[in-house]
Amino acid sequence: MSVLADVLSTSSAAMAASAFLPSHTQASPVKRAQTVTYTYTDATSTSTYTYVVHKQPRVMNAYYGWLALLGVATVMNACFIAWALHRRFRNKGGASADSPQSNGRLSLRRLPHAILTWSRIVGFRLRIPRVEMNLIEFALSIMYLAGCLAFTFAPTDNVKPYVHLQPNYIGAKSGLIAAGQMPLAVFLALKNNPITWLTGIGHEKLILMHRIVSRCILVCTWIHFVGEYYSYKNAGVLYELIDEVWEIAGAVAAVAQTITTIFGIKQIRHRYYEIFYSSHVALILIFVITMHIHLIPMLCAYYIWPIYIIWGFDRGLRAARYLLFNVILRPKSHNALVEHIGADGLRVTLKRRIPGGWKAGQHVFLAFPRLGIESHPFTIGNIYEKEEGDNEAEMVFIIRAMGGQTRTLLNRALKNGSCELTAFFDGPYGHPEDIRPFTTCIFIAGGTGVTYTVARMHQLFKDVQASKANAKRVVFVWAVRTETEYEWVATDIAKVVALVPSSVSLHVEVYLTGGKRDNVLQGLPELELEKSDVDVEKDGVLTTTSSKERSSSRSSSNEKADVSGTSTPTKPTAAYFASGATTPTTACADGSFAFPRPGIVLKSGRPDVRTILEEEVTTSAGAVAVDVSGPDGLVDAVRSSLTEPFAGPVATMRGTPTVLLSVEQFRM
Repeated sequence: MSVLADVLSTSSAAMAASAFLPSHTQASPVKRAQTVTYTYTDATSTSTYTYVVHKQPRVMNAYYGWLALLGVATVMNACFIAWALHRRFRNKGGASADSPQSNGRLSLRRLPHAILTWSRIVGFRLRIPRVEMNLIEFALSIMYLAGCLAFTFAPTDNVKPYVHLQPNYIGAKSGLIAAGQMPLAVFLALKNNPITWLTGIGHEKLILMHRIVSRCILVCTWIHFVGEYYSYKNAGVLYELIDEVWEIAGAVAAVAQTITTIFGIKQIRHRYYEIFYSSHVALILIFVITMHIHLIPMLCAYYIWPIYIIWGFDRGLRAARYLLFNVILRPKSHNALVEHIGADGLRVTLKRRIPGGWKAGQHVFLAFPRLGIESHPFTIGNIYEKEEGDNEAEMVFIIRAMGGQTRTLLNRALKNGSCELTAFFDGPYGHPEDIRPFTTCIFIAGGTGVTYTVARMHQLFKDVQASKANAKRVVFVWAVRTETEYEWVATDIAKVVALVPSSVSLHVEVYLTGGKRDNVLQGLPELELEKSDVDVEKDGVLTTTSSKERSSSRSSSNEKADVSGTSTPTKPTAAYFASGATTPTTACADGSFAFPRPGIVLKSGRPDVRTILEEEVTTSAGAVAVDVSGPDGLVDAVRSSLTEPFAGPVATMRGTPTVLLSVEQFRM
C-alpha cells in the first residue's frame, strides 16, 4: 500500500483516487478548506495522504441538453397538431383551407412557410454521402460527442495543478461520463417510449439517437481505459490494472460493448440480422451487469439502477401486450396462414382481437416460436376493419424472404404452397404522420414498401369520405422489379383504387424495373420504351399515354368531380373482386388477365421521381404530403428531389406549397 499511497498523494482528483482503491479498503474523509485528508486501513498497514479538492464534472449537463431538445420537438409536434386540427376544422365547415397557386411574386407573408421549408431541407432531407445520417442526425452526433469530450478534457476549475492534463484524471472523468449516459442510451431504445407520445417520433427513428449515445459511451469507455492504463504504467504498478474483480468486470464490459457496436454497423446488421439481434441482447445484458459490478467500489452504481427500472418498464408493457392480444383476448386460432406468392414473396395472414385497432402504416413484431426466439418488424399491409359479426380483424403482411428466419419461413411454405404456423405479435408500433390536412398526397414505394403506402392511401380515402381529410389529389407510384412481384398486391391496389371518392383526382403508376416476363403474364403487351405508358382501363383496353396526361387528368378532374378515367377510375363490377381480399390475381389458360386492372398505369423502367414531384408540388393548390417506403436508393432520390429549387424556400415564398416528407425505413 505504500507505493499506492505515494501515487495517490500526487493526484489532485478525488474521483481518480477512488478509481484506484481496492474494494476492501475503508476511507474516512476530513474536509479542510480546499484539501481533503484520507486515511486507509487494511490488514497490514495504515496510509494517509492529502490532495487538493477539484470540482467534479457535471454529468447531468448532457441530460439538460437532451431535455431542451425534447422540449423543442414537443413544441413543434404540438404546433403541427394544432395546424392539422385547424385545417380539418375549416374543411369540415365548408371553408377552403387551400392557398392560391404560385403567382411568381415573392411575398413576405409566406416567410414563415419558407423558414419551415428551409428547416425541413437542411434538417431532414440533405444526407451525408456514405453515412446513414441526414444533416441534423450528423450534427447531433458531432455536437454530442464534442460535448462528452469537452467534459472529459476541459478543466473543471482553475485550481492548480491542472488535473485535466493528467491521465488518471482523464481516465476517471471519462469513465464517469460514460456511466452517466447509460440510462439515456437504454431509454432511447425503448419500444414503448414516452418521447414518442410527446414528440410524435416513433421508436424506429429514435433508435438513431440511441446509436449516437451508445457510440459516445464507447469512445468515453476506451478513453477511460487508456487513461487508467497510462496512470498505472506511470506509477509502476501496471500489474495491478486488472487484478480485482471489479476491474476485470470493467474490462469485460468494455469488450462486450465494443463487439455489439461492431455488429451494429449497418452492413453487418442488415446482412446478419439474426446474429446481431441475439448477440445484442446477450452482450448488452453482460455489459450492464459487469458495469454494475465495476461501479460499486467507486460509489457510482446509482447510474445503473435506473437502467433496470427503464428496461423493466418497457419489458413489462411488452409482456402485458403479448398476454392481452395473444392469450387474454384469445383468438379463434393462434395460427398464421403463410402463402408463397412467387419470387421469394410471402403473404402472412392472421386474425386477432385488437381493441382500438391500429393506424395505417404502423408495424408489429412477428414471432414464430417454432422457428426461433427472435421477432422481426413488419408493416401491416391493410387498414383496421372488422368483418360484420366478427370481433377479430385480419392483419396482412407481404414479406420478401431474405435470410435467416424469413428464408426458413419461405422453405416451409414452398412444400405445399402454403402452411400454418403459430404466430405471436407485439404491437402495433410506429407513429405515421397525419396526412389528413394536406391537399395533395403522394405515395411512392419500392418493392415490399408498397404495403405501407397502400394502407395509407386506403385510410386516406376512408377519411375523405367521412369528411375528415382535405385531399383533392392523390398520386401513387410503385417501382417493382418483376410482374410476379407486381401481382403480390395487384388486386389489393385495384380494390383501393376503386374506393377513390369522386372529389379526389387519383393517378396510379406501377413501374416494372427489370426481370424476365413470367409465363402467367404473357397476355400483357411488351413494354418497349422506358418512357412509354400503358393504361389499363376498366374495360381491359390497353392505351398508350404520355406523362402530360398526369396534369391534364388533374385539371379535368378538378373541373368535374364525376370524371372517370386514368386518374379517377370508376368502380368495377362485383365479379372483379370474386377472387377475395388476399388472393393474388392469376392468368387465364390463354395467358391473359382473368380480371383487368382499372385505373392502373403500367410503365417500364425506373420512375423519375424528381419530375413526378415537381409536377405535383408546383401545381398543387395546398400543402403537399409525400410518403415513401422502399430501398435506400429510392428514398434518397425522393429526399434529393425535395431539396431542388422547385420545393425550396424561394419557391415557397412565391406561393409553392410546403412539403411534408414521411419516410418509413426500419433501422433495427
